[in-house]
Amino acid sequence: MEMEMEAMNEGEEERDWACLPTDVLNHIAECLTEISDFVRFRAVCHAWHTTTTELPPYFPWILDSRQYPPDQNLTFYSLPLNKTYTIPAPRSLDKEYLQGPYSHGYLATLSQRTNRPISLLNPLTNHEIYFPVCPPVYNQQWIGPRQNQRGEHVVLSYGRLCSKSHTLFFCHPGHKNWHKLRLGSAYKNCRHFYLKGMLYSVKRRTGVMKVTNITNGTATLAYAVPPPFEGDSTENSEDYLVEDSLGDILRVSDRKYWFHVYRLDVGNKKGSSPCWVKVSDIGNQAIFIDVHGAFVLRAGELSGIKKNSIYHLKKPRWETPIPISYYRPKRIDIDTYKSEPFPCPLKYPSNWILPNLHHL
Repeated sequence: MEMEMEAMNEGEEERDWACLPTDVLNHIAECLTEISDFVRFRAVCHAWHTTTTELPPYFPWILDSRQYPPDQNLTFYSLPLNKTYTIPAPRSLDKEYLQGPYSHGYLATLSQRTNRPISLLNPLTNHEIYFPVCPPVYNQQWIGPRQNQRGEHVVLSYGRLCSKSHTLFFCHPGHKNWHKLRLGSAYKNCRHFYLKGMLYSVKRRTGVMKVTNITNGTATLAYAVPPPFEGDSTENSEDYLVEDSLGDILRVSDRKYWFHVYRLDVGNKKGSSPCWVKVSDIGNQAIFIDVHGAFVLRAGELSGIKKNSIYHLKKPRWETPIPISYYRPKRIDIDTYKSEPFPCPLKYPSNWILPNLHHL
């Protein structure tokens, strides 16, 4: 018996775990439900690190508060795991608040003060991409692109410089200057979205949407689309535009706590005009909406995500005054309108973000 045990121990010592087949390593990595376990897995040896280059798809985390933390710690919450993560952020006096997520899990760091640089921050790795100092603007806001928009690396922000027009600033990573584009008064009081290389502007009061080509430093109106609902003001509704996994533009309208989803029909048929078509089924997809915008994920790629759903960080319907940034996670079924609230320990949940360990 002693001889057999010695032989087993010798065999275990001789086994080279670094030589496991690639498909076995990838299968093990796909079974890891927490990012911390994935990081430890890749840290075992060089072979395991280089073989498993892709981070397995995870359910989006929720960021606590869009204010840049004074204690330099960002807090995230995982709904499926019911777990809170605290990650140190780079120390800086230039950052005031966060917006996003940008492509590949990056967040935009912004400031309303003048002469402050804008940057993109990967909160998991602290990798940061800096942009030139943006000209001083009022109501500076990040408008795109969002999480899954074809990897386009473009930053846009806009501000009201005067009462008669709207000004758009945009910049590519690596460029030395911001480009300014002056828009007319028709673009005031709009919610702006940057999708598929175009500017989509939804008028808050009327719901009319303008689609504008902003390439080559000019603004050319491509077409306008009437609101999906006629004879009713949209001033008290909240609209979100998002590109789905098939390349279609979806419009999610939050009207009196009811969510309606529409697909943009650009009117390719002869004699037809662009219009919105109401849909009750978006297939194997889910829409994630937060205080800044929305993005779409395929439900089959992430465990725990239910298809044909809207995951929303929604303000609770309380009669007493509450902080405007206080949101509560909720899932809405697009077909039945049934909602499912989720418990969340965060005080001011503000953004969905897909964690990512890779750099842009």
